[in-house]
This record gives sequence, C-alpha cells and structure tokens, in this order.
Amino acid sequence: MICHKQRFKHVTLTQSRHYGLHNQGATCYLNSVLQVLSMTTEIHNRLNTTKETDFHLINIFEDLKEATCRTETITAAFGIQDVHEQRDAAECLEMILREISPQASEVFQGALTYTTTCSKDHKIIEETNEFWTLPLSLKDAHDSSYSVERSFEMIFKSKSFNGGNMVYCNDCDRKTEAESCEMVVSPPILTLLLKRFDFDYNTMTHFKSHRCVDVPRELQRNDKKYELYAMVNHFGSLTGGHYTATIRSNEDNTWYEFNDTHVSKVEEQPFAETNSYNSRTVYLLMYREAAQRLQSRFNPGNWSLRTTELQMCNEADSADRTREVEEDEMTTLSKS
Repeated sequence: MICHKQRFKHVTLTQSRHYGLHNQGATCYLNSVLQVLSMTTEIHNRLNTTKETDFHLINIFEDLKEATCRTETITAAFGIQDVHEQRDAAECLEMILREISPQASEVFQGALTYTTTCSKDHKIIEETNEFWTLPLSLKDAHDSSYSVERSFEMIFKSKSFNGGNMVYCNDCDRKTEAESCEMVVSPPILTLLLKRFDFDYNTMTHFKSHRCVDVPRELQRNDKKYELYAMVNHFGSLTGGHYTATIRSNEDNTWYEFNDTHVSKVEEQPFAETNSYNSRTVYLLMYREAAQRLQSRFNPGNWSLRTTELQMCNEADSADRTREVEEDEMTTLSKS
C-alpha cells in the first residue's frame, strides 16, 4: 500500500470562505476539533444560547464565516487553563460534547449492545453502552495493509471464548460463552478513533503507531450508510506533534486542510479517483449518515425519537437483569 503525501494549495478569498483559528501556544488539537464542529451543521441549531459553552461555540461558528478567529473565549468557557500543554484531540472532542447541551451532543451519540449467549442461544448477559467515538486498534491487525472498514466490521463479529473467560449458563447447567455486538442506536455522526497512541505490554512503554491505513469513503452497517466528511490528523511523535483537520466543505464539495490560521485546498483531492484514501497521519474519522436517511429519522430541534431509542435500550437491559435475578432466586429455591 502506498500512502500518499498530502499536497496543499493556498486558498484565496475568491476560492473559499473558510477561515482559520489562532494557536494560543499548543492549542492545535482544539482548533482542529472546532473546525470539524463548525462544519458539522447538524449541531448548530441544537446549541442553547442560554448555556455559556453553547453560546461561545455559536459565536465562533458565526465569526469563522467572516474572518480568522481567536479562541480565548472558548478555552475560558471550557476550562482549558494551560494553553501550552499538548493535549489529545479525541479527549478534547469528548470534553466539548460533555459540556454542551445534550440535544447538541447526542448528534454524536450511539449505543452498542453486547450480548453473551451459550451454545444453545440462551441469553446470559446483555449490556448496552453509549458512545461518542468507536476506538479501532492498530496493533492487533497482522495484515501488511490496514483496512478501517474491515476493522470496523470486526466490532460486530461474534466471538467465542473458552477457559477462564467462560461463564455459567443456568439453563444448560454448564459453563459456556459466545459474545456478539450490535449498534442498536446509530448516531447521525459516526466518529472512529484510530488508536495510534497505545501501550506495549512487552516493553511496558507507550508508543505512537505510524501505520498506513486504508480509509473508505463510505461505511455500511446493516441498512445504514455513512459518508466521510472530516478527518483529524496528527503529525509527529508521542512526545510532541501537531494536529490539523481535513474537511469536505458542503459549499463546493471540496476537501480543505485547516492548519491553525492557514486554510488550504487539498490539491490531490481524497477519493477523486478511488473509493479509498491512504494515510499515516489520520487519527479521527467523522462519517455523516446519508442525507436521505438522516432527513427521515432525525429532525433538527427534535431529539425525542433518539432519546426514546436510548431509553428503550436501557429499559430492556433493566428488564433482563430483573429476569435473571428472579430466575436465580427460583433456581436457589428449587435446590433448597
């Protein structure tokens, strides 16, 4: 696999209305995330002007339409005190999503249900976990090439366990285990985290992976289709580096590179000739649910449907746990 080097061409005002953000010291991670959120228009009408964090995001999104902006109001609103400290872009994204209004952050929120069954399909354990980002490991794949699409699909592949990992099935009266995973609530914005920063238990040291990955333009999960619209990149090493964002503009369907105050048009446009893109620097991938489905199931300003979906998953988990306790009590009584 050949990883292409990105080449950029300066953008004049006649080419684009996109503007950059000043770096306060080491806030490139924040700038990259803000540019992605600025181009994620699904959250804009959901921000609450009476909430301080939302108010400042609304202001900077509006100001970015006119000029290059400073971010001091953002760092103050979100409690970022040391602007010279290098921080992680993925952690920054989740911090912002925690601090803004729930009706805005739920655009990024999905839910996975993990179900453990025995060999006779008796349900032993079922647990639903909400997420904003889905992490994909880079060190577990042994192929010479790394496919993001294949790694994403591996999340949902059934796994069988043995030995100490096995659990007891009351119905079968023996230990057994098989686990499956399903995305029971699909977010309008699906964010994948490539785990370039990881820990090696053999050497007991942290490391950064520079592995070249194959990024698909589209992802399909059951009947849901997602299209890539933003990437956050990390250049450098574990101890020091720099973040940028590569984002496709809805205005002209063109990819731009956002590097602090400098905005560039990507000369060799990703996916111009193929449906995949190779990179050694991409760290976060943002996929937008296909427009036709998004419009039918997700109306801006109305999040009751998705809230109900999450509540139904949680209620189902609660009912299953209650039923398991009752069955255990009945089993105990019958043996006594």
